Amino acid sequence: MLRPVHLDPALIGQPLPWDVYSESGVLIAGAGLVLADAAHFNKLATRALFREGESGDASDTPLGRLTELAKQAETCLKHPEEDAIRSVARALLAVQRADTDACLGYASLAPLARPSVGHALRVLFVTNLLAEQLDFSEADQESLAAAALTMNVASLDLHDRLHAYAGVVPEADRAALRGHPQAGADRLERAGVADVLWLDAVRQHHENMDAGGYPDGLPGSAISLAARVLRVADFYCAKISGRHYRPPKSASFAFQELFGRERTHLDGQIATLLLRRMGIYPPGTLVRLASRETACIARRAQDGVARWAVSVLDARERALESPQARDVSKRNHAIIGTADRQPGWPTINWMAVWGY
Repeated sequence: MLRPVHLDPALIGQPLPWDVYSESGVLIAGAGLVLADAAHFNKLATRALFREGESGDASDTPLGRLTELAKQAETCLKHPEEDAIRSVARALLAVQRADTDACLGYASLAPLARPSVGHALRVLFVTNLLAEQLDFSEADQESLAAAALTMNVASLDLHDRLHAYAGVVPEADRAALRGHPQAGADRLERAGVADVLWLDAVRQHHENMDAGGYPDGLPGSAISLAARVLRVADFYCAKISGRHYRPPKSASFAFQELFGRERTHLDGQIATLLLRRMGIYPPGTLVRLASRETACIARRAQDGVARWAVSVLDARERALESPQARDVSKRNHAIIGTADRQPGWPTINWMAVWGY
């Protein structure tokens, strides 16, 4: 079985670890071929590439490990301990490095954990994408990942309730919401966390650049870089996440908010970096094609222009026997809009979108 594969820029100067094929099974490049430079890499990376899938246990794949780690995260956040949280954060970063796009996309489609923990996982992946681009050290990436995982550690039940609210949030919950960053940092300190980057990121992740945030109303100059990164990632993931009463919003909608109503609240440079790293069709985005099929974007485009999607439903919204890669630069498979998941859809094996 051929599965989609994404070439990471880290492979430049390195030998390919496996054979890569076209959608029809034609060998394009053999294992061991050295990608000599960026031009060589880009020549391959702009194509839809596939490799032979493993026949082993799904739990041995990045998405299988992610599913197990989501359970571990949910468990350790109930009674947070520094070593346990760091261990899960470190393992999640390793899974993300194994297949970044799959982690970003699958975490937005599959119910990996209770809503509050699922949101933390999505924020962790987006936060680390930014941290890598901002040249955070490996140690600081791990601390920031731990902060993303625990930013709402004092209010998991509250955030689960907020996920279900369709109307006005009760005053008691609004007050608890404003207090949760400080309460979370306090709880982590009681659990033995002394990492300043971690604690500041949790304490300040709702502070605004215009000093209108909480709990301390800090101006942008007093907010740590880690907290500003976490704030942008948290806002973005909240906007694209669905609620029980509405489907997820598009990345385009989230960026309109980031650069519109929220432009004075959030760090604009970090928001711009996120747009460049994710694009308007990030992994996990559901789209309608001119063929009337429903497809999922599986990989970030190298130049911001989506070229490939993976169809999961046919024109009558019946599940395809196996996901099919589509070249959206072709007229008959052009993207004509985003799609919302519907209650009547058949069960979809989202792992298969990434070939797992």
